[in-house]
Amino acid sequence: MLADARPGMRADDLSDYLFARSTGHIGSLMTLINRGCQRAVRTGAERLDQAVLDSVKNDAAAENGRRELEAAFQARRLTTAVASSATTARRRAARS
Repeated sequence: MLADARPGMRADDLSDYLFARSTGHIGSLMTLINRGCQRAVRTGAERLDQAVLDSVKNDAAAENGRRELEAAFQARRLTTAVASSATTARRRAARS
């Protein structure tokens, strides 16, 4: 348990980052979060943020796919955010 944790900390702030780091694989995600929590406790950070997660290694398969996914997120070709109904309507209209 991290002392500076809050509900939704990972999901609200880091969803795209976590998806890119884990390449969408639950095992890779759990490894990353576990190692990140251990590092946060050892360093006294007591919160899981991108700086802490950047300091830990994930499994080799996830690290290999990471760069491609990060580029797609930065170019806004991908996102893990849930689209609002207005955004969905605009996308459908653009396809028509």
